[in-house]
Amino acid sequence: MEQLEGATTVERMILDQAKRTRTPANGSIELLPLCNMNCDMCYVRLSREEMERQGRLRTADEWLEIGRQMKEAGVLFLLLTGGEPFLYPDFRRLYLGLREMGMILTINTNGTLIDEDLAEFFGKHKPRRVNITLYGTDEETYADLCHYPGGFEKTLQGIRLLRENGVDVKVGGSLTRANRDDLDKLLDIGEELDIPVRVDTYMMPATRERDLPYNLQARLGPEEAAQARIHALKREMGPELFPAYVCQSIEKAEHPEPAEEKPGHMACMAGRCSFTINWQGQMRPCVVMSEPEVSVFEAGFEAAWKYITEETWKILLNAKCSTCRVRHLCRTCAASALLETGSYAGVPDYMCRYAKESLRLLEEEEKEIQENRENG
Repeated sequence: MEQLEGATTVERMILDQAKRTRTPANGSIELLPLCNMNCDMCYVRLSREEMERQGRLRTADEWLEIGRQMKEAGVLFLLLTGGEPFLYPDFRRLYLGLREMGMILTINTNGTLIDEDLAEFFGKHKPRRVNITLYGTDEETYADLCHYPGGFEKTLQGIRLLRENGVDVKVGGSLTRANRDDLDKLLDIGEELDIPVRVDTYMMPATRERDLPYNLQARLGPEEAAQARIHALKREMGPELFPAYVCQSIEKAEHPEPAEEKPGHMACMAGRCSFTINWQGQMRPCVVMSEPEVSVFEAGFEAAWKYITEETWKILLNAKCSTCRVRHLCRTCAASALLETGSYAGVPDYMCRYAKESLRLLEEEEKEIQENRENG
């Protein structure tokens, strides 16, 4: 899973070079596990009492020291997340300090705490982007799923305020069985507010549901997830870009490129040029992987990064996945292989079905595109 969502061509060139040289160019910091919402599906949020039993929040000065070490190591892109990052004490001082070091900052937030003052602050000190999650398309969902009445309108207001101050905003959402009928409504909101919306139709299995049949899990089944994704892409790209995407995707399946890495080794950015650090200071390859991990405050950033890169290289995936002709349509990575199958070397049935259905749908789209062209 790539952390730098919507990277530009230049940003991808920088990250590709960093990946080749094992430079930690892209990272994220989970500032705290606290949140003003309490979503049923959240695996991060802790109450203040739960947090204090596990440890304390690191101070802005402690994070700024790690920031200085990051700068020396080559970190350029940094995501600030939580919990809800705007609950972090001294957030603005930390943000400005990291920004002054040359970090290109992105923020993940639920958007409900963005008022005129905060929006004006970001208008003056612009981040790369503010990513805002929409958990539904009405107040009822926010009350029932997030246990935060009034959250829907507060989120929309936060988006509007940021846009009024010239801040780049992107909306994200996750589709499950419970809200699958909201897909088009979410995309409609993006069009109304003139902001990009990325709806993720694939969710990794919850631990408590891992052994259940797909039809009894909270997430969409593999075929349904693929259908929703292609539908979303068709709307997001529009009639000018979507046909090109269809042709390119089918071409890649018919003439797959050689795997970038030796079959079996991880090909994503995690542990190669990307990392995440949780609120306790544990560095990991990505936010979904729980290991390898090392304390950045105890080891120092440079030593922690060296350990992560070495341990990540030891993780071997099934070679069938890295040589599969539809791997460009598949969401399999080390984290998903482990969570789907219980082993890094496992071949996830869910993802195989997801990718095959995606290709089938794209082939249907190609036929329709050709028929429309022939009919004028």
